[in-house]
Amino acid sequence: MRFPIRLPLAALAPACLLALLVACAPAFGRQADGSVVVRAEPAGEGWYAAVPQADVGRALVIRRAWAADVYVPRGFAPPPGTCRLWQPELPPARQAPFGPCPSGEPDVPAGTYLIAG
Repeated sequence: MRFPIRLPLAALAPACLLALLVACAPAFGRQADGSVVVRAEPAGEGWYAAVPQADVGRALVIRRAWAADVYVPRGFAPPPGTCRLWQPELPPARQAPFGPCPSGEPDVPAGTYLIAG
């Protein structure tokens, strides 16, 4: 004899709340502290994030689905027309310098973000 599994509604509430919060989190725009939220898209084995020209020089919050946000402090985002590879495990002062943006489809290493100014 089979018994249907019945979960109490209270058990589903935390999962529903988490799904709602993730869905409602902004994918781009400015936050109250002046930082800019940008969405990361897959590129090679890593991620690509473009900074709107009006927001260059601000702190960045790079957001992608189902992953922790990556914070780039003010002054570390690349200037317009340049790019920077950002490795979240390194401190800001140890990141790669600004450089020219790659032409065509960028091949970004795994775990790394290519930030385009």
